[in-house]
Order: sequence, then C-alpha cells, then structure tokens
Amino acid sequence: MKYVVVSAVVTDEIHFPDGNVKIAPGGAGFYALCGLRLWSDQVVAVTGIGEDYEKLHGEWYRRNHISMEGFRIKDARSPYTIVEYFPDGERIETPALGLEHFRSLEATGEEVVPYLDSAEGMYIFRNLDPDFWNGFLKNKKDSSCKIMWEIAADAAQKENLENVRKIAGQLHAFSINMTEAKSLFGTSDREQIIEELRSWGLELIFLRQGAKGAVMITADEVVEVLSQPDVQVVDATGGGNSSTGAVLCGLVEGRSPEICGRMGSISAAMCISQYGVPEEITEEMRKEAWEKAICKNMKGLV
Repeated sequence: MKYVVVSAVVTDEIHFPDGNVKIAPGGAGFYALCGLRLWSDQVVAVTGIGEDYEKLHGEWYRRNHISMEGFRIKDARSPYTIVEYFPDGERIETPALGLEHFRSLEATGEEVVPYLDSAEGMYIFRNLDPDFWNGFLKNKKDSSCKIMWEIAADAAQKENLENVRKIAGQLHAFSINMTEAKSLFGTSDREQIIEELRSWGLELIFLRQGAKGAVMITADEVVEVLSQPDVQVVDATGGGNSSTGAVLCGLVEGRSPEICGRMGSISAAMCISQYGVPEEITEEMRKEAWEKAICKNMKGLV
C-alpha cells in the first residue's frame, strides 16, 4: 500500500445537547486516513482493533474503498470514547474502557516496520513512547519511505525538546500545532518558533495554526498558507490529523510546500464541516479538491 497510517482508530459515542446520540468511527488514525483518502486510493491504517470494530464500522470502509487489512484484532472490544457536547460548543471526552486498554491496542514499532518495504509515505501519530520508537527506529534501516510524525500533545513539553528533536531528525517531516509548539519551545514568540523548527533541517515541517492557516517550513524557505475560506466549522475534531495526512501525500508526490499546505487545509475543511467525517468521500469531492489545490485542468488522482 502506498500510504500507511500508524495511529489508533476508535468508536465515538457522541452525545449531543438535544439528547441525540450517534455512534461513529473516530480517532487520530481514522481522521488521518480520511485526509489521505481525499487524495489517494492507496491508503491503509495499521493498529489494533477489537472484534466489534468491523461490525460497527466496516460498511464505512467498504463504501469508501479503504482496505482494513492493516488492522489486528487484539481484544474483544475496540477503544471506545464517550464524547459529550454542551450547548456552548464545549465538549468532554472520556475513554470508556480506560487508557490502559487504549494503549494495549496501539501498533508496536516492530509491527509497523514491515510496511516500510512497500509504502512510499507513512503517517505516525505518537507521543515519546520509547517502546514504540526504539522498536521502530532500530529496524527502520534505509527505507525510502517518507515518514511524517504528528506529535501528540502530551509530548510537546519543553523538557522533552531534545528528545523530540532527536526522533524528528531521523524522519522526513514533522507536524505540530502552534499551541503545542509554544509549549515545546517554552516561548510565545512565533518567529523564534519558526526559526527553531527551520534549524532542524527536515524536508518539511507543518506548523498548524487552525483558522489562521499553516506555516510550511523547510531548510530553504518559509511559506504561509491560508485556511480554506467560507468553511462553517461544525466540529474541529480531526482537523490536524486529516490535514497532516494530506500534507504527507503532497510531500510524497513532490508537490511544493505551498501546494502541500493547500492540500492540508482542504482535507481539514472536509472533516470539520460536520460531526465526524463525510459518509462518503466521492470522486466529485476528490476532483474538486485537486482543482482547489492545483489548477482546474488537473487530470487524474494519485
């Protein structure tokens, strides 16, 4: 498979203020998968699931022509999150089966490494879990697969800076939002953060700024990319994951930092325009996405 997503997929039980309840697929890995699917047919997620996952969500994967071959059944139940929304738009999330259960289903570094033989791009959403990174990095060898790490918020702390930089330096691309970057570098100085990230010398760093857009950083240039205009934000969940997946696709396809950033903003807009993700990512949506990102005479999808 050309693109591999390494992160959790979960079941969200969404409670709305009016009392309605919706069961939907969720999790960082799921949103990254959707962000990539807008641009490519060749995507798969690698993680652990429960015996219940296919019954609950298999139809969505079949409808969107996404393989489930990367899933490994590791428990009777998949991670399950209670998401409660309030009238003011705020929400709380509660892992119904506990954090230990969630972590027990995550993919190990050793489970991921075999996919590097055939993949051209890999998205990893993770904190600094040494068990994962030690197993992954020592076996990564000389793979040509481009690896994008989206750092988990709990790892973006100033005391972790050197460790974060050390791991990122062994990869190709890095994704972080501005709030996390301020915490990681211990400063609110935007220009200082950009210069610090630029000094890492990675092929691409995706500094996300929510509605303000993103900063695409390479060793040679810094490019500002605006978010998509006229987007009604219904639920911001998954915006960062979906946009990072899309940026990885742009990087693998050799697109410029600006186009990579546009691809990210387009995937994010798709995911934040409703609760959860669209029921179906159609060919019309994909063609329109390319027209927005590149030009109106773009033919074909990757």
